[in-house]
Amino acid sequence: MDAKKQLRKSYQKKFDLLKPNIIERPIQGWIKTIRDFFGMTTTQLAKRLDINQSRVVRMEKNEKNIKLSTLEKIADVLNCDLVYTFVPRENIDEIIYNQAKKKALKILDKVNANMGLENQLSNNDETLEELIKDLINGKTARIWDEE
Repeated sequence: MDAKKQLRKSYQKKFDLLKPNIIERPIQGWIKTIRDFFGMTTTQLAKRLDINQSRVVRMEKNEKNIKLSTLEKIADVLNCDLVYTFVPRENIDEIIYNQAKKKALKILDKVNANMGLENQLSNNDETLEELIKDLINGKTARIWDEE
């Protein structure tokens, strides 16, 4: 197994362990939630961040649009760790397989369109699976090309 595949499998195990423990973002956002837990006012947080109080209020209302570096600073001031990760919604290998299948179907459609003129359609499950396997085992980046 190549190093990239091994790393992918290693991270998939971590993602599988992480998924059941992911905490949904509170409706009012993390900044306000944690600040409220601590009993801290927006003025007190603003002073710790060396910004004005109205900016803290705006950040709490628009938390999704704050730069990551700003979130890290806020987390640090609140004595928290900012956890930043992408967690694939499906198994990584399944995502790759499904994308390779989409690509293979497009390729076969083109082949069938050309061969259809000669009445020699290539459209069976075995051919499809073989092409998917070739795409996955080749340059995987190819499967993401929009053609």
